[in-house]
Formats: sequence, C-alpha cells, structure tokens
Amino acid sequence: MWDDLRYVLAVAEQGTLSGAARALGVNHSTVLRRISGFEEKKGVQVFERTATGYVLTPESRHLLSALQAINDQVSGLDRAIAKQNLELDGPVRITTSDSIAAAGLTRYVAAFQAEHPDTTVDLNISNSYVNFSKLDADITIRPAQALSPELAGERACELLMRVYATPQYLEHNRGRKYGGHKWLGVGPPIASTMVGEWQRQNLAEADIVLKSNSFVGLLNVAEAGLGLALLPCGIGDPSPHLVRANAFPETLTTSLWVATHKDMIASAKVQSILTWFVEAIRRDADLFEGRAAGNMAAE
Repeated sequence: MWDDLRYVLAVAEQGTLSGAARALGVNHSTVLRRISGFEEKKGVQVFERTATGYVLTPESRHLLSALQAINDQVSGLDRAIAKQNLELDGPVRITTSDSIAAAGLTRYVAAFQAEHPDTTVDLNISNSYVNFSKLDADITIRPAQALSPELAGERACELLMRVYATPQYLEHNRGRKYGGHKWLGVGPPIASTMVGEWQRQNLAEADIVLKSNSFVGLLNVAEAGLGLALLPCGIGDPSPHLVRANAFPETLTTSLWVATHKDMIASAKVQSILTWFVEAIRRDADLFEGRAAGNMAAE
C-alpha cells in the first residue's frame, strides 16, 4: 500500500511526473502507470491534469499532510533499523561538495577503504541538498556556518576562502579595482551560500563574465586565465597555476562539518565513520584553513 502512496506523494510534492520520477529514481512511464493504477484501483480521481502539471483535486488535498506524516514515520523506521547495523562493513554512503572532494576527501576515502576492506564506499559529490530524512547518505562532509536542525555531528576545522587568479592575469590587470576586472562568479545552488552573498554585495553583474555551480569548475576557468575567482584555499593554494590576488584581501571563513542525521548519531557504525573522517580532515587543517599557501601574489 505504501509503495503506491509514495508515488502519489511524490507527484503531489513535485507537481509533475518528471519531477516525481527524478525524486523516486524511476522513469516517467513508471510514475504514470502507478498513479493511473492507484486511481483505477481506488475508483477515485486523485489528481487534476493541467497544462503545467498535476495538482491534487479539491477532494484529495487532505491527503497531502497525511501522506507526509506516513512518509516521516517510514523514514524514521528505516533509520531505527539502520542503527542496529553496528558492524563496520557493507556500504558506506558519503556525500560532500566538489571542492571538499578535490581538496582531499578522495584521498581520505581511499585510505578509509584500505583500512576497512569489507566496506564499499558510495561517494556522492554534489553541491545540492541531500535529504538525510530519507537516508540518502550516512554522513555528509560539507561547509556551513552551523548544522541544520536535522543533522548532528562535529566541526572538523575552519574553511578559508580567498580571491585567486593566474600571475599573468594579475600582471596584465595591475592596479585595477573591482569594476576593472573580469570576475568568475557562482550560480545556483552555491549562489545561496556566503560566497553568493559576497558576490551580490561586491560585484556588478556586468563584471561577472562567467558563472558556475561548481568551485572546481571556477578553479579550472581561473587557471585558464579568464579572470578572478573566490575559491576555497583547499583547492586554490595547491594549484600550480594560481596565486592569491592580494589586492583583494577579503577572506570568507566558515566551518567544515562531518555530520549525519540526528537519529543516526547514536549508531556505533556511523559514529565510527564520522570520527575517522573528522580526524583525517584535522590532519589537513592547515590546507583547509589557508596556512599551507606557497603561491602568494606580490600584488
């Protein structure tokens, strides 16, 4: 029964069959078949088909809150069952951002798997939100000023950001202020972070010649000499092609967290994984906190 209802909930929340299919990890035709089958089996029309998508009929709108409550209960049961798995083996699902993966997490994952050969690591590199209530990951390693209410974990270190460019770009644009430069900016979803806020406060849209949803993407474009980019020191400082643009001394700092869903923090397996990665990151704290720089610009 719940297997049918989760399709109804996904369509109600997403508003389209394609959106529900992405959320459920199935194809469009499967969602259509399950919704049509459910309506036929129950003898009711749950959705109105509109030009823009699917909406609950007036008679069915009361279902949404009930389905969401059931979904929360099922997710809670899944987490309770997962907490009983105390052995450090099997799949370990880790999610992180692209810049953290590039700065060192891939090395940590390799070392972790070498120490625990019975584990299989599922590494999800994404700058988008991960739904922990549905157990999309065991732990997340991400920068944030503070953890969201659904998460619990530990601050591993701080994360520093500076402005970077190639030495050639800085030499050709010496003495220019903000408006005289070509800037490489952030787009969604990272436009909602503190970097996006700094960008909105300090840069004119006309001066931003490129936007990316990836700090690694911005790093690569900056290395090609296109302009200035505000980057995490963990990927900016090791680059052989970039230096810090000291004419722009702004530094942004946030915290780097290793966290899990608050209901999973008591799991011995999850706690062991969390502690392992906190200690690994702290050994590289100089890199993340900007103290390992060897490519300081003269400007």
